[in-house]
Amino acid sequence: MEITRPVPALSQAILRLIAAVAAIVSVMVVMFNDPSGASLWWPADIHRAFVTALGGTVSQQVSGELTASLLWMPLFLRVTVAVAATIVFRSLILHLFAGSASGIPGIAAFAADRLQPALCISLLWLAIWYFAPLLGNPALNQLLSTTSSSLLALLLAMLFCSALTAADSDLCGSHSAAVPEATGRQARLLCLLILLTAAVGWQQTSFWMNQNLYAGLNVPHGDSAMYEEHLWNVWHGKGFRSYLDQGLFLGEHIQLIHLLLLPLHLLLPSYLMMEWVSSACLAACVIPIFRMTLRHSGCPGVALLLALSWLFCFPMHFLDIAIDLKTLRPSCYGLPLLFFGIDLTEVRRLKSAAVCFFIALLTQEDFAIVIGSVGFVFLTLELRRPAAERSALMLRWSAAVGILSVIWVLAAVLLVIPAFRDGEVVHYSRYFGDLGSSPGDLLQTALTAPDRILQILFSQRTLLYLILLTVPTGFLAWKRPLHLSAGLLTFLMLSLIQLDNSSGNEAQSLSGLPPVPYHHFHAPLLPVIFWAAAAATRSSNNSSRPPKSWLRSLARCSERPRFAAGTALLCAVFSAIPGSLFPSGAVFWSETSSFGRNNLYEQHDRGRQLELILREIPESARVASTDYVHTRLTHYERSYDYSGYLRAVNDYQPGVPADTDYIIIDTTHRYSQIRRAEDVPELREQPSQWELLPDSSNGLFLVLKRKH
Repeated sequence: MEITRPVPALSQAILRLIAAVAAIVSVMVVMFNDPSGASLWWPADIHRAFVTALGGTVSQQVSGELTASLLWMPLFLRVTVAVAATIVFRSLILHLFAGSASGIPGIAAFAADRLQPALCISLLWLAIWYFAPLLGNPALNQLLSTTSSSLLALLLAMLFCSALTAADSDLCGSHSAAVPEATGRQARLLCLLILLTAAVGWQQTSFWMNQNLYAGLNVPHGDSAMYEEHLWNVWHGKGFRSYLDQGLFLGEHIQLIHLLLLPLHLLLPSYLMMEWVSSACLAACVIPIFRMTLRHSGCPGVALLLALSWLFCFPMHFLDIAIDLKTLRPSCYGLPLLFFGIDLTEVRRLKSAAVCFFIALLTQEDFAIVIGSVGFVFLTLELRRPAAERSALMLRWSAAVGILSVIWVLAAVLLVIPAFRDGEVVHYSRYFGDLGSSPGDLLQTALTAPDRILQILFSQRTLLYLILLTVPTGFLAWKRPLHLSAGLLTFLMLSLIQLDNSSGNEAQSLSGLPPVPYHHFHAPLLPVIFWAAAAATRSSNNSSRPPKSWLRSLARCSERPRFAAGTALLCAVFSAIPGSLFPSGAVFWSETSSFGRNNLYEQHDRGRQLELILREIPESARVASTDYVHTRLTHYERSYDYSGYLRAVNDYQPGVPADTDYIIIDTTHRYSQIRRAEDVPELREQPSQWELLPDSSNGLFLVLKRKH
């Protein structure tokens, strides 16, 4: 007997839809007209373009501040037309390809049901916004402005997904075992083909951006090009190091994974080769996400939607191009292995999972914290099973992963890294500001002054981190708190980071750009978040009616998993518009932003002029250079850093090592401190030792040669 869902009257559904749209539009008007909030989203020229397109106007005050005037009614009409067009389009698709009979009334009723949470969220946010000034708490207003883009992304995602994923009774029910194998295989292959095409497109876009950043001398050597110098130095007998390091690189991190590229580097000794592989690794993460979501939801369409959201996830984009334009991190090589380790563990392929986890441990020691936590989560999941269904092997294996990972990270931080630093503590201990400058200091602070730790953990900044990291999945990961708990320890550690060495009170401020997720520290958290989101797509609804085609098998997914995965994808898309530096973000298209395509991704003269200079310097030379020039010298005999930072290669003294043959100074980069020859200390203090070579770069670079 077929169970059909009653379809309310069309007028009732439309009224409920109008109420939800009106509330969302009211939130949009407040957000776009708020100068402090809009300035956090994107540059002024992008804000002007959006406000104008939505029917508003932008005026400039005497102070130079832009004031937006977005009226409610023009915006309401635009959004209503967009939603109505989406419902009509969805109705036509259902009628033509799935034989749906409910049409517009059924879709409108579904959309109205799904938008009730969005209506409540909008009304609650508006109430807090207007009553916050009466409470005399400016920090609350600051939090609302800072998180406004994430909230708007969620509301818009729910609004349009409610219409796009609507299903009538003929299409409800999960992808059950009654589906013919051939039909299900066709659906999976179609979704996988779409996904791989999107992943290749993302990878090519990523590599194009990285390639142009490198060509334009916008890639820093430290934490980017130095990894290619590691490979070059290893197979040229100079040790696992760059000349930025105080010694062997193991004194910085237990980070060996990029050495796996040595065979490829022997064939293609290039920094860009490593960039290409890095982008490919990030794109490849869609495969385990697809596999895990398909296993939990039983629907290839749901798996496709959630996997596509990875490609629009702006915290992932900052792993590829960080806010300081560091474009290469070995964490990118380890992410797919961490993903596959979780995926293979779920299907009990424990030997393969162990290999993936072990290689992922070579990414960096902080990966061990997440891997160990994942092991304990799998142990808990196995203990939750009925006693008769538990696997003794799975219990032992999960416990071993957790315990060995804890031993790994403790040995790395307390023994191995200090051994390569002559007994000094790990360098990133200073990231925690006044909480302590060593693991022992941090532990002492936690025991003697726990209130200082709690003050930072329960701050607005920590809440902001939670929102920014989980909004690209539409907050779907929160439905599986046990899976999400695998990232708890790492998240607590990230919440304590104070890169500016500020005090606990100052760390609560949301001013400035926080380190998460705009740098690379959050990398091992992302597999946990998407694992939890994939597990949250599991549906208990089943249908015994086999679909007649592969297309209908895609539509037979339960409406709740499909709505959840669709909301996650649209939320990732909408949150990337103000949050990402990629073409999916508005900043990329800005004509005025320093991160816009005109400033970063168009060829400039600096790179070409430097190539001409380097042709005159033999690769057997030892060259000191300013950063960004440094990235082109990784294949020279030695490549020294020319800056105010004291290095071990010069006995922690200012200046350059005594064996330096050349000095190359970039005079036009935004971080350059030397603009003219008169500013060069060596020419002023050691004129008998250095000569300034003739300028062939129109003042872009100063080249000094030691007199022999």
